[in-house]
Amino acid sequence: MTETERVPYADKGRPSPHALTGAGVVVTDAAGRVLLGWSRKREVWELPGGKNDPGEDFTAAGVRELAEETGLRADPGTTRTLALLMDSLHGFPRLTAAVRVHAFTGEPEVREPALIDRWQWHDPADLPVLPEPLFTPSAHVIDTVWPGLLPCLPAVYRYPVAPG
Repeated sequence: MTETERVPYADKGRPSPHALTGAGVVVTDAAGRVLLGWSRKREVWELPGGKNDPGEDFTAAGVRELAEETGLRADPGTTRTLALLMDSLHGFPRLTAAVRVHAFTGEPEVREPALIDRWQWHDPADLPVLPEPLFTPSAHVIDTVWPGLLPCLPAVYRYPVAPG
């Protein structure tokens, strides 16, 4: 192939939606505690995070979602996507990026009261004995940062991306 020739590329049209994608964010304070939000509506503890926007990578989605949900501002330069985690939800593949925030500013505040009732720092050692459940994708993300901390997790496919 010469320099003037080019390889043609084409789409096959708009694909049918068949998967959910998003990011779960592990952010820890100076004492090493992880931030979790309590959702009375869903009756679970969960990490900050959510769906990525079109054209947005998972790390950027994690930084954006953290700010939108908690008011915390993460340093994108030290934020890393550690792994992609795939499970299924009601027959849909669910792809969750495990995003690790290493530096942030601000204090957590409830910014989406319809979704989260309160944000609270938790010692990771206390997570296996929380009296309320952890949202499954959040548990998988936590297990990426602290492998083996949470017993008896449901199955997940884990694709490591970067070291923590």
